[in-house]
Amino acid sequence: MDHSLRSSLPGRLLPLLFGTVAAGGLTGCNKYLLFNQAGYEQSSFSNEADILFVIDNSASMAAETSALALNFNTFIDTLTSAAGATPVTETLTDAVGNYITYTQQRGRFLDYNLGITTTSVDTNGGSSTGVDPGEAGLLVGGVVAKGDADVAAAFREQLLCDTAFWADTNVPADPGYDDAACSAGRTPDIISQEYLDCVCGFDSWNQNPQGSGNEEPLEAALLALCRSVDDPPEACYDPLAPFAGSTNLVNEGFFRPDGTVVVVVVTDEGDNSRRMAQGEVDPTEAYIEPLEAFGKPVKVVAITPDLDPTSGGVICGSELNPTPPTWSLQRIIDATELTGGFHRNIIVDSADGCAPSDFSKHLADLGNLLVNLVTSFQLQSIPDITTIRVWVDGDEVSQSELRDPSEITDETPDLYSSGWSYDPSQNSITFWGDAIPGFNSDVEIFYRPLASKPRDLPF
Repeated sequence: MDHSLRSSLPGRLLPLLFGTVAAGGLTGCNKYLLFNQAGYEQSSFSNEADILFVIDNSASMAAETSALALNFNTFIDTLTSAAGATPVTETLTDAVGNYITYTQQRGRFLDYNLGITTTSVDTNGGSSTGVDPGEAGLLVGGVVAKGDADVAAAFREQLLCDTAFWADTNVPADPGYDDAACSAGRTPDIISQEYLDCVCGFDSWNQNPQGSGNEEPLEAALLALCRSVDDPPEACYDPLAPFAGSTNLVNEGFFRPDGTVVVVVVTDEGDNSRRMAQGEVDPTEAYIEPLEAFGKPVKVVAITPDLDPTSGGVICGSELNPTPPTWSLQRIIDATELTGGFHRNIIVDSADGCAPSDFSKHLADLGNLLVNLVTSFQLQSIPDITTIRVWVDGDEVSQSELRDPSEITDETPDLYSSGWSYDPSQNSITFWGDAIPGFNSDVEIFYRPLASKPRDLPF
């Protein structure tokens, strides 16, 4: 272990991935020289994650918005710990302790930004004739960043006070609510009128405009990134997009050049984004490729109604639209699968009828997906698995083996022994146990792609 570990977050990790290898003249070289001579493709890894929540702010979302707010601590708890978000390294003892913490609580070392926009792309429903916060990808409020005071509370305030559409009729009263609990920052049992009065200001929370009933989460996500960079890609200027005339509206500080963008869609409808015809399902050309044009990996997570795998019908749509078009749901589900994200059901069919699902589980899954960003390395080509070889800080790492189920416990929950494994569903390398790269490590992954296979590995 490097005993001169810095007190900052883990440094950039560099997986070196190669495509087509030159046919001759390289077999005598070491792997580093080979990289320089053959010009292998290099992809940088960063522990930064820009997390964009695209929230449906239409009238039917009160219960689901409340559930998201009440359970957001589950997500933050996955990414932080009581010890704080930044390790201290002054002595060798600190370094060893931080390394142990890193392997056990890797989420602490994810550097994240949080932003909120809405599924409303139309700009005629706000308080002005221009683009209002939450419309057409403009963020609501500022960026909430790791290291800010009480990240969960700051996110809840943006969600409840500045984003959600509330009406007195869809927010319960709680006359016995303890104002002292609110002042102390404790999460309530329910989102009540009294709680909103305390957090947002008396009778101000019900002034937010009602969002568009035409939900366009994929378009909103794309426009949010367009508004976050100085030189947006060409897709941002599509004639259908309300962007070109308002480029001065910048989501400052949200998008960073390294790391991963994670789009989290929360809606009780599907996707009706304007660049795709109604009934069209595959979002690759219209949205996935434009999102990837920003030069960072993108993962889409969606919490929406689900489709019955047997009948193909909708399982519990929204209160106002119990049967959204199946294609609109399949489109957003396909976006999650194409980007290595995941889809969860926002509403479940229970014995008492349709009800909001358990957001604590969904947010825990989101936290785990983010934690895995610092242990999983996406490959840019499909590999011949037998040719994968991995180095960390110049030392070759062995491939993991599946552990015996009897050895898996709460204390040692990993499915694999120490080393690396290949996940074909994500086309990625995942590190386990003692092989998880530490601070400021260099990770190199060489493999022979299935397409355009060279005759031999160069080492």
